Parts: sequence; structure tokens; C-alpha cells
Amino acid sequence: MDGPGPGGAPRSGAEGTVHGAPPGAALHGADAVPPGGSGNSGGPGGPGESRTSSVGLPGAPGAGGEASDTGRGRPYAGGSGGDAGPDGEGGPRHAAPRASGQERYAPAPGARRWERVVLGTPAAHVEPKPPPADPYRPDTIFDGWSSPGLTVRLASVRGDQHRFGGPPRQDDVVVAWHEPSDRVVFAVADGVSSAPHSHIGAALACRTAVNDVLAQLAQERSEPDWTRVLQAAAYQLVMRVAGGREPGERDRAEAARQLATTLVTGTVAARDDGRMDVTVVRAGDSSAWCLHGGGYHALLHDGSAEDGDISSTAVVALPRLLPRTRPITYTLPADSVVLVGTDGFGVPLGDGSGPVGEIFAGALQDGPPEPRMLAHLLDFSRETFDDDRTLLAVWSRRAPRGGPR
Repeated sequence: MDGPGPGGAPRSGAEGTVHGAPPGAALHGADAVPPGGSGNSGGPGGPGESRTSSVGLPGAPGAGGEASDTGRGRPYAGGSGGDAGPDGEGGPRHAAPRASGQERYAPAPGARRWERVVLGTPAAHVEPKPPPADPYRPDTIFDGWSSPGLTVRLASVRGDQHRFGGPPRQDDVVVAWHEPSDRVVFAVADGVSSAPHSHIGAALACRTAVNDVLAQLAQERSEPDWTRVLQAAAYQLVMRVAGGREPGERDRAEAARQLATTLVTGTVAARDDGRMDVTVVRAGDSSAWCLHGGGYHALLHDGSAEDGDISSTAVVALPRLLPRTRPITYTLPADSVVLVGTDGFGVPLGDGSGPVGEIFAGALQDGPPEPRMLAHLLDFSRETFDDDRTLLAVWSRRAPRGGPR
């Protein structure tokens, strides 16, 4: 997890094969304290419970714009940069409305089709150095698949800084399908750059989180215990250091030094009318967005000093956790796209109004591209942005769109 300047695999395979309705639906958000954020202990619901609010998605006909009394205005109320504007304003600050007549992204023809996409001033050319051989970490992974209700695309690429210096891709992503409920279960992690084995931590965290969610759903729980999910992921990092013995504080400190990683995990399910029910929870600064109508609507934010019930989680990464873990839940429009990514994507995306937001909106909002196309696009060249990048995208199959390209 580097800042702007110069990593994994999905669920099926040793280090991974990669996995892959009507506008106007209301958007529902639950007030939450992400892992690492401190909350107002006097708030409704108490620790471990979500609080639901309803707010209209800008541009969605018939959607209400007034939040309910509980969890009022979150997460589209005022917040830190990248979040929505205050209640009653015409749209979130994180929106980047698509210009009239804007065309969908298409690669260059012929031999230039797979040349690296350049956005603005390109980064210097880097010939990648080989990463350490054990464990094997491919430079780039991508995948795509569809369940009856959802389509998944994902990609993860090693950033130019790691290609130049030789460290492995520190991002990781795992996606699985829970067949009985037709839910997509996901985890995206960004290993902390200062931790020498954070790529291992990211892989452990993703696999543990997805496996624990699947295990809980197999017990026919309506919703997983998300505090347990994050605690299980953190415990696996500590046990990696402890080597099987009961871990102590020294092991926890060593795991934080060696294996620290962010984590965003959750589920997506499609309703009969195409709308998507999304639940997300996180530790660290990776994030999630709803792409709708050309705009990027932040599903997670870091909060500010004025946000008494949601505080910044940017400095907290696994295996460290604060005790309050509250999931954030939404119902998103059928023609939207759920995006989950590391800050290698989120930082250059910014508020979505620049060239990165424009090209991804053109490529994703009208339907899923071929999986390799997402990897190609994610590997864009833009000066000063050379961190590892990971992006997961989920579409409802019950919305009218074009097919894969």
C-alpha cells in the first residue's frame, strides 16, 4: 500500500484463477463504523449492529432524498473529501456526471490494441524485475464469471514502483459464489508497503475473510457476524508469526510489522428487480464506490473530526483492530456497478471527475468488459501514480445492458 508514486489472486486456484434493472431505485445506506474507526457508543444499534437510512441517488427518478431519522444522511451526507454533499444538495461531491454524448471506452485498433493506456503525462517506462519466487506472485491477474444474478470482473496489477524495484504485488483479491443465496462474497486487500511480507498478509486476510463468510452462510445465517470475519483474518496473520503456538503480544506486534494489510470484505446479492443489496466492512484505507450515471458515489469514507460516529481508519490495518465493527449496507440501482478497490485505484480516481474516472465510467457503466480488458485498463500509465492497483466490479444480470466485449 504505497501512496501515489511508483498488489492477489482470486479464489479458484493455488494463487488464483481470476473470477469473474430499472433506473430510479432508491439507494439505502447504513450508518457504520468501519474497523479501526471509533464510534459514538451512544448511537442506535450499539456495537456490531448496522443502522439504516434511505437517500435518493442523484439522478434517479422517484428516489427520495430525505434520510430517515436513524443514521441520517450517512454516507451521502457531508464528510471528508470524496463523499457526498450535505443533505438536500443536488448531488454528491464524488459524482462525475457523464458528458452528453460521451462514448464508451474502446481500445485502439489492430496492433496497438494492447498498448498501455496513457492518461495525461505518462509514467517513465519500466521493464519489470522478477519478484521473489516463493510464494509465486504473478505481476498481473484478471478474471470474470457470472452467477444467475450477478456478473463479476476483477483485475490486480503490480505497480511500476514494485516492477522497478522487484518487490511482489502486495495487493490481493478473492471472490467466491455462495450458490444457495446467489451471493458474491469478496475480499480486497492492500499490503502495507512498510511491511516486508505484506503480500502474504494480504493473501491470508482475503482467503480467511471469504472462507469465514462462506462458512457462516453455510450455517444459514441471514447475515455474517462481520466482527468475527475481521477478527478471523487478523488472527491468521498473528498465527503466521506464532507458528502454531498460542500467540502473545510480541507475536501481534511482529505480525503488524511483517504482514500488515488493509481489507475490504462483503457481499453482493441481486434482487428479482435487478437492484443489488451490498454489504461492506473494512480495516484500513481501501474503499468501495457505486458507479451510476457516470458518477462515482463513495460507499465508504474516512470521516472527519466532525463525524463523531465514524472516524478515520486510514492508519489502522490488520492485524490491529478496534472493537467496534459495523457493516455498511446499501440497496443500489439495477443499472449501477459496484466497485471495490485499493488506493492504487482510488487515489488517481479522486472525485471521479478526471481522466481516470472518465475512462473507467466509459468502460464499465454500460456492462461488463472482457476480463483481460479490465486488467489492460487498470494498468494505465499516469505520471506519479505507480502503486499496485486492484479493482473488483460487480453488475446485476437483471438490468438491460450490452454483453461482454
